[in-house]
Amino acid sequence: MNQYNKYINNIETNISLHCNRLTLNNKIIFYFYRIITSTADWWMYIVYAILLLLISDYNTAINAIIFGTIAYLFHYPTYYLIKNITKRRRPFDQNGSTIKCFVKPPDKYSMPSGHTSGITITTLTIMHYFQINDTLLLWPILIALSRIFLGVHYLSDTIIGFILGYSCYYITTIILL
Repeated sequence: MNQYNKYINNIETNISLHCNRLTLNNKIIFYFYRIITSTADWWMYIVYAILLLLISDYNTAINAIIFGTIAYLFHYPTYYLIKNITKRRRPFDQNGSTIKCFVKPPDKYSMPSGHTSGITITTLTIMHYFQINDTLLLWPILIALSRIFLGVHYLSDTIIGFILGYSCYYITTIILL
C-alpha cells in the first residue's frame, strides 16, 4: 500500500509541478486563474446572496439562500475535520523549491479544497433553484483547476472537494426537498 501511495503522490506532484510551471511562465494563465479562484473566496458567497436578492424572484432567492446556508452548516465542520485529520501539506509547502504559491491560502492544510467544495454547493444550489443548464458545472471545474495551477492544492484535494460539496448539497436536498 505504501508503494501505491508513493506512486499516486508522485503523479500528483508531477501534475502540480507542470500546471504551476505553466502559471509561472504565462501571465494570461496566471491572471485567468487568479480571477477564477477569487470567485470562490468566502466573501463572494455574501455577494452572490445579495445578487440573488436583487436580480431574481425574492422568494426563490430566500429559499436558495436558506438551502445554501444549511448545506454550508454541514460543509464547514466536515471540511475542518478532514483538514485536521489528514494534515496534508500544500504542494508549495512540500515542494517549495519547485512549486510556487500564487495566492495566499486560507489555512495551513491542503485536503480538501474548500474553494472547490464551497463553489460546488453554490453551483448545484443555483442550478436547482434557477433552472440553469449544466454549463454552470464548468465553474467548480475551473475553480479546482485554478487551485492546482496556483500551487495550493493537489488534484486529489480538489476531487475530495467536489465529493464534499456534492455530499453536503445532497444531504441538504434530503432534509429540505
